[in-house]
Amino acid sequence: MSVDQGDSSQPLLGSDRDDSSSELAAAKATSNRFRVLARLTGCGVAAFSLGWHDGCIGPLIPYLQAYYGGINDRTVSLIFIGSFIGYIAASLLNVTLSTRIGLGRLIVLGAATQGIASAIIASQPPFAIIIVCYIMAGFGLAFQDAQFNVYVARLPNASTKLGFVHAIYGFGAMASPIAVTLLMQAKIPPPLFYFTNFTWCVASVTVLLTGFGFSGSSSSELEAGSTVEGEERAAVLRTVVSSPVIWRALLFVCLYTGVESGEAGWVVSFLMRERNGGAISGYASSAFYGGLTSSRVILLPLTALLTEKRAISLYAIIALAMQVVVWTTPSFLVDFIAIAACGFVMGPVYPITVSLVTKATPRRYHPGAISLMACVSAAGSAVFPFVVGSLAESHGIIVLQPLLVTILAVMLLVWQLVASPKAQSQRS
Repeated sequence: MSVDQGDSSQPLLGSDRDDSSSELAAAKATSNRFRVLARLTGCGVAAFSLGWHDGCIGPLIPYLQAYYGGINDRTVSLIFIGSFIGYIAASLLNVTLSTRIGLGRLIVLGAATQGIASAIIASQPPFAIIIVCYIMAGFGLAFQDAQFNVYVARLPNASTKLGFVHAIYGFGAMASPIAVTLLMQAKIPPPLFYFTNFTWCVASVTVLLTGFGFSGSSSSELEAGSTVEGEERAAVLRTVVSSPVIWRALLFVCLYTGVESGEAGWVVSFLMRERNGGAISGYASSAFYGGLTSSRVILLPLTALLTEKRAISLYAIIALAMQVVVWTTPSFLVDFIAIAACGFVMGPVYPITVSLVTKATPRRYHPGAISLMACVSAAGSAVFPFVVGSLAESHGIIVLQPLLVTILAVMLLVWQLVASPKAQSQRS
């Protein structure tokens, strides 16, 4: 006899059990809500820490070059390659580790690794050690990036939640250039700035442990890949890498992160050298990320109205136009505004692409797909800024804008080959 039948035949005798059961259910629901809130908060703090780390390097480059004896553009751009190596290594390990040790442990490990790298840089080591530390930091960043994207992408109303989480990333990336500019004007040794990065990593580890803990149980609770072993894991990888939809989206996001990192990484140097902007040029990076941050919330209704496919096409066209303005207009103020506008229209691009990739793959393939996405986005965010630094060494920093315009034009063409999330979900 079921509990319901017993309760209906003996309502008075069953009332105590009902009350007890209801209280237990309510307590469990409250506990689950707290856990989800704590995990979302942890993802937000981790995203802020990632943004803070990514946003500081652009405005720090001129000061690091002076601090380490006038190192050239090509040498300082090796920082981006170091980050890329760390991202690649972590991305290759992510599928295996996420199924073996769980999402919770992996995201905490990533934050801790990033924190250790920041602490070493803050000790003011030789520049070669900073490059090694960026390999470590990239390793930690990739684990966090992949895991919090997987977690948030599986929640109800994922596109909106991803938009907010990536807006928090943008807020961190917007705030750190302001802090860099103020501290560099106070004559603080540039490597010492990374103590702020370390502080955010400590905060991130603390909040992540509150939400996810450090036990293997979080993996099963979050269905972080439906543990796959041996031949099945190989099948997962084959499925992910063989999808044309995913590869087009990945190529698109590689180009996108190339534009984002190229702009944020070198625009301060560009304004200082080509527009005589001086120390206040550091705020241009904040303006770019400020636009990026605000649009991930403000443009949500417009994106929904236009549909994701049309909206991203429009945003890419406007971004390209803004880069042409910066390229052709010698006014510091006009260029500053155009840089902020470019960041504004580019804001929704990455969250929408994450959402598309998760919709284009079965649920248990998400860790592999997101890990691959982190890998190719790291390639874009490292290779393109390195190319800018190498070309700038030979031809001057003026090469930045023609290169960004070219990448944006190719990015727009690639987006036309990417199926819309709605169309893809209908075929799945």
